[in-house]
Amino acid sequence: MRFLCTGAFLAALAAQTPPPPPAANGAAEISTRDEQPVFQSRVSLVRVPVVVRDRQGKAVGGLTKEDFQVFDKGKPQRVTQFSAEGSGVPKPKAAAPAETETPLEAEEPSRPGQPPPVPPTHFTAYIFDDLHLTIGDLMQAQQAAAKHMQQEMRPTDRAAIFTLSGRVSTEFTDDRALLRAAVLKITPVTHMPAKPPFSYYMAEQIEQSSDEQNPSSPAWAFAVQLTVDCYHLTGLEVAAAPGLARSALHQVLSQGQQEMRGTLLMLKNLAARLAGLPGDRSVVLVSSGYYLAPDQRSDFLEAIDRAVRSNVIVNTLDARGVYALSGVPDLPGCGVLDDATARTTLQYERQENIANGMVLEELADDTGGTAFRSNNDLAGGFNTLSAPPEYIYYLGFYPENLKPDGSYHGLKVSLENRKGLSLRARKGYWAPSHPEDEAAQSTREIEEAVFSRDELRDIPLDVSTRFFKQTDEDAHLKVISRLDLKALHFRKEEGRNRDDVTLVCALFDRNGNFLKGFQKVLEMRLKDESLTGRLNSGISVGMDFDVKAGDYMIRVVVRDTGGRQIAAANASAAIP
Repeated sequence: MRFLCTGAFLAALAAQTPPPPPAANGAAEISTRDEQPVFQSRVSLVRVPVVVRDRQGKAVGGLTKEDFQVFDKGKPQRVTQFSAEGSGVPKPKAAAPAETETPLEAEEPSRPGQPPPVPPTHFTAYIFDDLHLTIGDLMQAQQAAAKHMQQEMRPTDRAAIFTLSGRVSTEFTDDRALLRAAVLKITPVTHMPAKPPFSYYMAEQIEQSSDEQNPSSPAWAFAVQLTVDCYHLTGLEVAAAPGLARSALHQVLSQGQQEMRGTLLMLKNLAARLAGLPGDRSVVLVSSGYYLAPDQRSDFLEAIDRAVRSNVIVNTLDARGVYALSGVPDLPGCGVLDDATARTTLQYERQENIANGMVLEELADDTGGTAFRSNNDLAGGFNTLSAPPEYIYYLGFYPENLKPDGSYHGLKVSLENRKGLSLRARKGYWAPSHPEDEAAQSTREIEEAVFSRDELRDIPLDVSTRFFKQTDEDAHLKVISRLDLKALHFRKEEGRNRDDVTLVCALFDRNGNFLKGFQKVLEMRLKDESLTGRLNSGISVGMDFDVKAGDYMIRVVVRDTGGRQIAAANASAAIP
């Protein structure tokens, strides 16, 4: 599984960017160089996804920045960034197709090529919790997922299949047969059962509230008695119960902590992976829920923060459907328990059921997703969760005087004068534990711009593509970006009009996977007469790719230093 980590993209660009041409005699008016982009230094942006619904539960569109108020630790914040996404929000128009041409040395006019490929606009990663789902619940979820992928996937959809254990992993594709085969290959992970069969929740609660040195401690007394019942100890054998109980608790705690660390790591890595895909991005976590220990909460919120920063919606589906606890303790192999131990066991199971569901709810709520639970229509659940909300709002603010102390900041979002509406929003975030340096921040910001499908027009930008076939399988693709300089902010320095423009061109395959990219920095030191001419003609920059026959998507991002403006455009190429 290939994850795109922060900085890897720019490192790839640096490795692939051709060296700049030698400067002409004297001071060149326009030159290019390679550089790690450095943008305006500022504190980290906090992004807050918000879904607003009416009394009928329908997502509400048409809201503006002025309709929302955001509070950080009770203090009102100024919303500086605002955007609306989702299936109800109009998408950018499709990019123009590439033109085919004779070799570049020839002067013959180009002719239209094949119709452009249909670019993917929505990526869904399905994660199956093979660590906790029973075989019965997993089989129902598999059949529902396979049906959904066969009947509901659109040409613009791409899906990937993962499991929490890592035993099944299929990258993003539109191959329905491949996806179905991957789903049906998933099986529950079998664990060496502890005896007594404490659950992770039960073991954590006993650990937090018991004192094995005090036999009268209710939690510890329960653990010992449960051990006696499960081992059917009598007489002198009862003396071995405390040691057996402690061994079982250690086994369950170690296993549960390891599984949760792996789960949170997968969520964080998957958010980073999805950040590198152009379009809407979502996760569907298929699980029965799991317990989050108090000392794991900061890692959990960090995973949520990673998803929110990457515009990744996390949806959750409780594969148990309509679920109710029976009146009999679920302790296989323990036989008949005395009434007091049975009642305490059932109490733990009820509390665990609530705690497990809360984690699924929180994951969905804090990322703008939906939690599908207590419903046996799992196929309908997959259909609902695979599509983004009709409307989802992203509010962004820069906390004032934010201290890099690693503290937790509670968030509250409210609506101004909008009666009858309810909202779900992110509940909080962790402040960074150390200041983010300028280079790391600029790397993150340029990645966010490149790995998006939104077209931005702060600077007028036109992108065209041409290609010619070198062999039946090999082709040369040229991406030409034309910049209109009228929107740039030149500054006068030593008699020249000065501005620097960073241009990034990234190439993706038909499934949205990043292949390669180039980055150039244009250093403009224009004389007055040259600037006048360039204002009318603009500047064209070409970037060349050697590719195989196939369908490609191109993303061009431009950022100028003087005005800190950004432009982003999409194009496509179908090479037969």
